[in-house]
Amino acid sequence: MKRQRREDRRVARTKRQLRDALMELILEKGYDGVTIEDVTERADLGRTTFYLHYKDKEELLISSLEAVFDELAAQIMSMPQEWRLGENDHGPISVVFQHAAENATLYRILLRGQGSVALADRVRDYVTERAQVFFSSLVAELQTTPEIPPSLAANYYAGSLMSMLIWWLENDMPYPTQKIVHHFRALCIGGIASALGLSAAQMKF
Repeated sequence: MKRQRREDRRVARTKRQLRDALMELILEKGYDGVTIEDVTERADLGRTTFYLHYKDKEELLISSLEAVFDELAAQIMSMPQEWRLGENDHGPISVVFQHAAENATLYRILLRGQGSVALADRVRDYVTERAQVFFSSLVAELQTTPEIPPSLAANYYAGSLMSMLIWWLENDMPYPTQKIVHHFRALCIGGIASALGLSAAQMKF
């Protein structure tokens, strides 16, 4: 059992070395410019070791990004369905920005759309879907008459969120998490609320 645990830790450490090497190289050279030899040299590992765990660099990238996305999705899914947290600073928007700060390198790569994977689209689709559920439930509950459909508002919201995430990360996070969340709410939430026939106070999340 102890030997198994040592082997598991060794495998995890090796995968982390390969992942970190790939992330660094993508930011330096772009995904297409990185070779498996580049990755193994940066990680100080042999090519044989690489192929023990991954068939190619795309599988390594997908594995790395999916792990981060699944972690974020799990955090958001564990929150109240209605997303209504009043003035609480720990709503879904805060969770997204905090998670991005903790995984900044991976997010830069994800949001740039590096490689042939479509994980950035998956993230946007997920945010759009959750926002649409929230917007639609508020409109139905308060019986408002929206100027635009909740589905369009949700798509705009998701695009705005991802755009601000990119700006924040590419500029080395010039504002602390709660400050950038405040800025995002100020820029985005009021307009969406008005278009849906709501007040900004009814959309604090």
